[in-house]
Amino acid sequence: MIRAGKVSRILQHKSGFKGVFKINIVGSTGAGKTAFMKRLLGDLFEVQSDVKRRAETENEVDSSHTWFRVGEKSMKKQQSTTTLSLNSAGIILVRTLFNSIEFHPTSKAEELLSRDDIEEIYKLNFFDNAGQERFDFMPDITMRGTDAVIIIADGTNMGSIGKIHYFLELIQQEKERENGSKNIPVIILLNKADLIKHGCFISLDSIKHMIGAQADFYETSMVSGKGLDDTIRQLMSRLHETAQ
Repeated sequence: MIRAGKVSRILQHKSGFKGVFKINIVGSTGAGKTAFMKRLLGDLFEVQSDVKRRAETENEVDSSHTWFRVGEKSMKKQQSTTTLSLNSAGIILVRTLFNSIEFHPTSKAEELLSRDDIEEIYKLNFFDNAGQERFDFMPDITMRGTDAVIIIADGTNMGSIGKIHYFLELIQQEKERENGSKNIPVIILLNKADLIKHGCFISLDSIKHMIGAQADFYETSMVSGKGLDDTIRQLMSRLHETAQ
């Protein structure tokens, strides 16, 4: 079996790509994983397995979901989506000579490789894992051969934050399967920073010492877009290091 990291080294010289990488998106249910993919990739990301859920019902039965309610009336009308099993997307990530970031469908590969304003070009395969406990086996499977992991936690919920340790253990297990020879960059996003105005968002400084991991941390909001540009630029920087 050829792992994604080995594929990237093979294609680096043959296709013009800097590398081909597998990116795992993990986190508890309701943390904002699919919202991250939609916000980041827009129309390039087609949700494959989302269903509607009533937010006020899930709040009652799922301790991993955000407990905060922004007014009873508005909450009763609010709906979000939940991923069943897995979403995936293959895209091309480009950094131009002007340091701008672009996302393109894989069908544009030949056209992009002919441009003279591109500094780096990567092929990224994103895997957006379901967050419900009954699908906890999925991240263990998709972690095989992963090149980088983005952990997304709900910054208003300690249950969601506490699950970061579980995902870090899965990453460590993958490193051990590779005999410790593989570096897997980890980016941890503390999401829903837009709720800080309601006084329920747990700041990043408050949890960094609790997590105690070698990772890049960012506060994000899928509503406002806060932290997303920094996240993707850091991801590109880590992949650049891996491709050397």
